[in-house]
Amino acid sequence: MKNLTSLPTILSGLVLASLVACASTDVSPTSPGSVPAVPGSTAAVSDTALTNSVLAGLAQQKGINPAEIAVESYDGEVRLSGFAASQQEIDTAVAAARSVAGVKVVRNDMKLKEPAQQ
Repeated sequence: MKNLTSLPTILSGLVLASLVACASTDVSPTSPGSVPAVPGSTAAVSDTALTNSVLAGLAQQKGINPAEIAVESYDGEVRLSGFAASQQEIDTAVAAARSVAGVKVVRNDMKLKEPAQQ
């Protein structure tokens, strides 16, 4: 019975975390390869907020599986790792990460899945 009462608590926590991540998302369209920056801006985006923003941006992209992409950030540098079914999926994930405000550099450590893993 204890497991049944903790399930709504866990689900509520997941919904709340998703809402917080979506509320802190600021996606600015940029061309691939460019680094979004606000001239004269001295406000640093926290690593956690930046990671959440990138994760939310990935979740909004069609054609990728964000559940298989890990995101880490430190001082504006974002690292993507995990496995993708195609190079297009990797390119889409990198472009989505670059478009998030506060991202200075995107380091792509994603790998293509072997045909047997797909």
